[in-house]
Amino acid sequence: MFRWQRPDDLPPGEPSEAAIWAAIDRQDPQGSADVQDRLEQYQDMLQGRDTFHSFFTRFPLLPECLEDSVEFEDPDSWVTSLRLQYGEYHPLESSVAQVGWGTCDVLVPAADVLEPVGQSSLLSHRQLQPPPLEWPRDSTVGQIQSPVSGYVSWARYVLQVHRGTLQQAGIYEAVYASLFDYGRLPTSWARGLAEFWDASRSTFWVGAEELTVTLSDLQTVSGLPVFGHRFEECVPPDEQLFRRVPSTDGDRRGRLAVPDVFPRLLQHYRQTYRSARGLPMRFRATMPAGVWVSSFLLERYLSSTTVSLHDPFDCGLQRGTPLSEETAEPSSPTGFTFPGLADVDEQLLLAGFLALWLSTFVLPLRVGSLRSSVLLAASQLSEGQRLALAPPVLARVYRVLRTISETSSLEVRDSVLPWQYLYGWVHLHVRGAFSCLETPVYFLQRGYPTVLQLSQASSTLESGRIRLFFFAPHLVADRFSLVHQPDSVSLPPHLRGTVVVDGADHRGRPALLQSRQSLAVVEYLISMRPGWLCHRLGGFVTLEGYQPNRVARQFGFSQATAYDGRPLVPGVSDVRRMDTVPPETRFYAAALTWLHLLRLGTGSSFLLAQPSADTSVSYTRLSWVRQSFGPALEHGARRYERRVRELGLSRGQRSRRGSSKTTGGRGTGAEACTTTGTVVPSPARAPDVAVVPPHTEVFSSSRRRAGSQHATSSRRSVDARPSPRDLGESSQEPRRSDFTGYSTPGPSSDFFFPVDPYGSFWPGESSGAGVVLPSELFGGPPHTQTTLDLVPAEFSFFPGSHSADPAGPSSAPASYPVDSASPSTALEGFDYTSEIPCYVPVPPNLRTTDRCHHLVVLLRDLVSSIDPRSPESWVGFTSSAGRLLGLFADFGVDTTELAFWEAVCREAESCIWQLRPLSVTRVRITLPQLEGMVASRRTIADDTHDRLDRSAEALRRHRQSSSGMAQEVDGLTARMQELWRDIRQMMSRTRHLQVGRDRRDRLTRREEQRHRSLQQEVMEADTLLVQAVEQFQRAQTEFQILDEITGRLQSLRDRLY
Repeated sequence: MFRWQRPDDLPPGEPSEAAIWAAIDRQDPQGSADVQDRLEQYQDMLQGRDTFHSFFTRFPLLPECLEDSVEFEDPDSWVTSLRLQYGEYHPLESSVAQVGWGTCDVLVPAADVLEPVGQSSLLSHRQLQPPPLEWPRDSTVGQIQSPVSGYVSWARYVLQVHRGTLQQAGIYEAVYASLFDYGRLPTSWARGLAEFWDASRSTFWVGAEELTVTLSDLQTVSGLPVFGHRFEECVPPDEQLFRRVPSTDGDRRGRLAVPDVFPRLLQHYRQTYRSARGLPMRFRATMPAGVWVSSFLLERYLSSTTVSLHDPFDCGLQRGTPLSEETAEPSSPTGFTFPGLADVDEQLLLAGFLALWLSTFVLPLRVGSLRSSVLLAASQLSEGQRLALAPPVLARVYRVLRTISETSSLEVRDSVLPWQYLYGWVHLHVRGAFSCLETPVYFLQRGYPTVLQLSQASSTLESGRIRLFFFAPHLVADRFSLVHQPDSVSLPPHLRGTVVVDGADHRGRPALLQSRQSLAVVEYLISMRPGWLCHRLGGFVTLEGYQPNRVARQFGFSQATAYDGRPLVPGVSDVRRMDTVPPETRFYAAALTWLHLLRLGTGSSFLLAQPSADTSVSYTRLSWVRQSFGPALEHGARRYERRVRELGLSRGQRSRRGSSKTTGGRGTGAEACTTTGTVVPSPARAPDVAVVPPHTEVFSSSRRRAGSQHATSSRRSVDARPSPRDLGESSQEPRRSDFTGYSTPGPSSDFFFPVDPYGSFWPGESSGAGVVLPSELFGGPPHTQTTLDLVPAEFSFFPGSHSADPAGPSSAPASYPVDSASPSTALEGFDYTSEIPCYVPVPPNLRTTDRCHHLVVLLRDLVSSIDPRSPESWVGFTSSAGRLLGLFADFGVDTTELAFWEAVCREAESCIWQLRPLSVTRVRITLPQLEGMVASRRTIADDTHDRLDRSAEALRRHRQSSSGMAQEVDGLTARMQELWRDIRQMMSRTRHLQVGRDRRDRLTRREEQRHRSLQQEVMEADTLLVQAVEQFQRAQTEFQILDEITGRLQSLRDRLY
């Protein structure tokens, strides 16, 4: 195409789209250039442009990492059998359900070894030490923001109109859960979770065991997808925002690589922020959520509405009326009109709502605000692209819990989280934590997120009892009980208890994605593997370790000592200080961690454990917990047990006095956290309690409250079939020993998962060169020869009779002007001077009349003999014409006739002069042959130009690659220097430690000698002490004898005297 360099004085928003395409079309008027070359030229002209004039802070998208270029170590099997040893009883072990013995399945990487004994750094353990750390009264930890005005109306419209798009993106149930208000939940459990969070292991400590929020748990609670395209928050520069790729419809301008609605959404954000009053420009990265809603919806929809779980779409249902698909999930907006403003269309309305949903419900960073960085993800979701939302949300949860647990004071500012998801996790794993109104069976059978059950829930406000549960769960077993593996995991029932292989088909595609129900298996596999959770926000990258092998009991396996299975992040020494890492390394590390987390086709096998599988803990691990955390656990248990006893009888115990018949069948482990008379018990996870199917459930009261779990509660995707346990069917199905019939290599028409990233290209297109006219080849219009009005050959100036007056005027053709006998005539623009002289005729006589007739014939033949294609006929024309004209003058021809023939001869001479420089007169070639020659040479020239353009493009790419390699070399050199500096510091530290150790060794030897001498002195002192004691006892005996003898002698004296 052409080389374009941005001028220095060009405005930031230029060149515009129209100007870019106009320049490209000028270079390609016939449309013969390749589409890829046009798009590359378009990409070059985008460099340095900022359409929004620095309104947004721009950051590039994460780089694309190919799986073939990065190798990850994957074990052949994710489940390993170990023989766990049973140890002697210790009071600390009473908080564990069963101590391992025999052969058990454990989640690798793990082994039955002893970890190095450490010291606890939990916030709860530090609270046991003076000075005490107390939560401030105005603490925001655990608080949930209620939906903004207009959110419910907007969400209802989107759920009805765009249901298919939301289901394709995998977020329909998650958006549905945002209809309800969770802002009234107490914060007691949130503070307990923060106090017992272990930031070094990303787990909670409950007694002697570790638990955590896994990706599978978060999906069960929230409905957010685990697998999909990577999620990132940024506003990319123009060269990525407006980057185009070849289109399938033949458009020579291609299509945008990002969704078409994304630039329009950014422009809407910019206009809304500028038109709003009182918003400072320095904080333009965020906007109040109310301002955003009012920029989309009509005023009559900007109202606060409370949604009931028993009537989500306000259909006028009475409490207790079963929900149906028409009342719970209406697919058409019956009675609904378009709620948007006049300048808002459907696509922009959907993308704007998803941006609000992401900023306020899924991943809030600031209370009541919307940030511009989520507009990219909202645009992708609005087109049905599936994004992996669960990993960044879990990374944010881990980071905030880390910040709270490591703080020196409890006045934490950065505590905004989707706390409803954490409360849902507590509701999932702690039976009795929340008391919920009865959840409609419709949501339970269809696997909606379990967070729905908390929309009308209550919980205890006794923080002391909650802390006692975390220190010693067995001491509050009458109120709370721990559930390791809930039965609401979205796995196909027929695959539970089988071994699944993460293989690839003959085309290299992951075999797990070829079946409809396998998406749940893929997400469960990702939840079982260690890795890094990444949340990219603008120029910041948050990396948090994910180690599910530390909580193997949550996946139905026994717990051994876990190893660190996370891969090394290149260029990052401390993930907590990512701000010190160069941006290029930071973004590459983020892309690499995403690739590692979502990788498929590894060939590894893994076991899907049964929900009722017996799990245990190795005695070696319990011994390590006892040595590391035993004193703190016992101290905390004694303190909070005393506080709980001071509160007297619990509410549950007081309520059981009047309703012993209701809870008598459950024994001491029954639900004890309700205050009403009629109680629906929590689901049974012990073998001796039967399960009540949903079709046999009796609706006895609209005010009934259920415990933390329901017997039919089950979270599964839309594609997963319900379990027999939920539908009242028999759960006895044939066990499959392999995955052969499940991972079929052929594609399935039932399920389609779009994996086309932004960087993919459609096949290019080209067009042949059109026919080029010779006039266009030479750059000007074709030249037209001027027509010469010559006298016809049969014309006679003297037709048979002559004038009586010889001197009379001769007749001439009327078409010739009177002044045609000018000295010379030539075409304009030609430097021509006639060589034919002018003659003066002599008086005529009768003898010369015949001669003149003969000369006319000769001149006529001379002019007619001129052949434009024969240069030989031109030779001697000027001399012959001059001699004949001279004879004309000598014979006394009329002056007018002589002037006429002079003009004719000069005109013929002018034509000959113009024919002389023409090369076609010397070469026997036709015009079609010339046109063919021009076409062939045009083809050769075009091919040469194309090769030159390709060479220039290759040169540009080589230079760019060389520049990138040079930058990478500089970066690696800087990293090597940093590593060398670290190595030198470590060597210096090692030498310092070695010197200190040598000194300590000398002091130890000296102290050992002194200790031995002191031992000898102690032995000697002990010997002397024994001798002194013996001497004292002997003297005491002798003194007694002396006293007796003295008494006897005194008695003798008294007798004598």
